[in-house]
Amino acid sequence: MRRFITAKKLLALGLCLILVFSLLGCADVEKDEENAEENDEAATAEADPDEVHEWTIQTSWPTGILLHEMAEKWAERVEIASGGRIEIEVLPSGAMVGAMEVLDATHEGTIDGMHSWSGYWLGDHDAAPLFSSIPMLFETQSHVLWMYDRGLEYQNEIYQDEMGYNVKAFLGGATHPEIGAHSNVPLEELEDWQGTNYRVPGWMAEILTDMGVSVVTLEGDEVYPSLERGVVDAAEFSSPVVNHELGFQEVTDYYTGPGIHQPSCLFEIVLNKDSYEALSDDLKEIVDQATYAVTMESWTEDVVGGQEVLDTWEEEYDNEPVEVSEEAQLEFRKEAWDFIEEEVDGAAQEVWDDARDFYIEFNNYDEFMNPSREIPEEWEVED
Repeated sequence: MRRFITAKKLLALGLCLILVFSLLGCADVEKDEENAEENDEAATAEADPDEVHEWTIQTSWPTGILLHEMAEKWAERVEIASGGRIEIEVLPSGAMVGAMEVLDATHEGTIDGMHSWSGYWLGDHDAAPLFSSIPMLFETQSHVLWMYDRGLEYQNEIYQDEMGYNVKAFLGGATHPEIGAHSNVPLEELEDWQGTNYRVPGWMAEILTDMGVSVVTLEGDEVYPSLERGVVDAAEFSSPVVNHELGFQEVTDYYTGPGIHQPSCLFEIVLNKDSYEALSDDLKEIVDQATYAVTMESWTEDVVGGQEVLDTWEEEYDNEPVEVSEEAQLEFRKEAWDFIEEEVDGAAQEVWDDARDFYIEFNNYDEFMNPSREIPEEWEVED
């Protein structure tokens, strides 16, 4: 016999179903709320808005020049992008340690980081100058490209594995080729250089000594008074913008190009590895990206400003430009490359070989890809 559900039973069944679905709905809401709370807790654990890292870094430079400002601008970008979760105090040379002691101080944790020029660490490792300036090799464009492609990887391997430093290195600024010399004697031919008292550091000091130049080693703040008093006949330090800020044009008659000793000049931001690793992933990315920004910003400022500076030296200070002859430049290149080849070995040899090969390959590629730079006479810019 067929059984039929009465209206009363059907109503009761409907009420039961409504109750069940309601209970299930409440359970889903509670589960969603629990998941949301767990996600919020996870996000808070990854990026605590109340977490503040207070860093102190020191540069190898005095205040008021582009090189020190590179570090200041990087720190400012990091603080803004992090919403104040990283606060960085930037100190000038000598504030806590000497200009040449910043790498050791960063390794030891005396400071959280530093801004300097890797060529200063030549005494610690032969590869160190390869990440900043190489005589008669990279220009700024090719050097920056090599650094971002693999140079920074080499640099961190050298600093961490070879030198044993507890640090993390980044590219932290760039300038155009340096002025070859500010001098009171013209330096055009090789014989003009020989016997001249010339201030220069790093590999070029040893290279020029072997070529008969009387090399003098001076820290940056000693260059101006030494030129003024005639302690040296000529000196290099940095690019036109930086040298102008230091006033070398006031105490010399000539400025020399090209920058055979440093056709590129790259700077480094080096952080204590423990300080860096204490950051959450998003803060590490902010620190990294700010180094890219300051490198391009400083490079642009230096190149554009340098064009104006050279005009100023001639028009307002009666400085005379001198260009090193092609013959002398080729002799400097041969001597420089032979010297470096004999000087480096081990890990430094690997880095040097890679850098030299990249330079040659890039120059061939760049020459093929770019049009002639010859400018029609009627288009020349009038002074």
